Amino acid sequence: HEDFKPYRDKLYTYLSLSGPHLGTLYNSSGLVNMGLWIMQKWKKSGSLLQLSLKDHSDLRKTFLYQLSKKPSLENFKNILLVASPQDRYVPFHSARIEMCKAANKDNVYGNIYREMVLNILKPVIENPNITFKRYSSFYSLPGGTSNLIGRAAHIAVLDSELFVEKLVLVSIAKHFR
Repeated sequence: HEDFKPYRDKLYTYLSLSGPHLGTLYNSSGLVNMGLWIMQKWKKSGSLLQLSLKDHSDLRKTFLYQLSKKPSLENFKNILLVASPQDRYVPFHSARIEMCKAANKDNVYGNIYREMVLNILKPVIENPNITFKRYSSFYSLPGGTSNLIGRAAHIAVLDSELFVEKLVLVSIAKHFR
């Protein structure tokens, strides 16, 4: 947005903690997908349609695809993505902004998904002045419903003081002024 232009030079580090950059199109949890579908029908949530890339019949006209084409991450000096393969709410590949096996095998939407990945990452990778790092987090999770549906891993990234402390002190502090 034009109003944001004066602040672009102040952007330094982008830290994403399990953010759904590519949506939930290839989410492997049927339970979560069913829950999202029920919530969307019940609440009539446009944002849930956008996350699942179902806000338009043409994937290239969905909100997330259109957003992937706009300048964004290349405005930062450091880009740090944290994701957990145990997270069932946000797909691992979406949080890491990378291709997944399901997209590679998908003859219908796979190429469009690849375009989204490239739209976001190409300007970042082509700029040698940008530090781009992906971090994978693994948790020792308690049993129970929260773990079964993948919620425990999704919130562990923020809920675990030990994890946040180690992430900041060991890995990412140098990327903040």
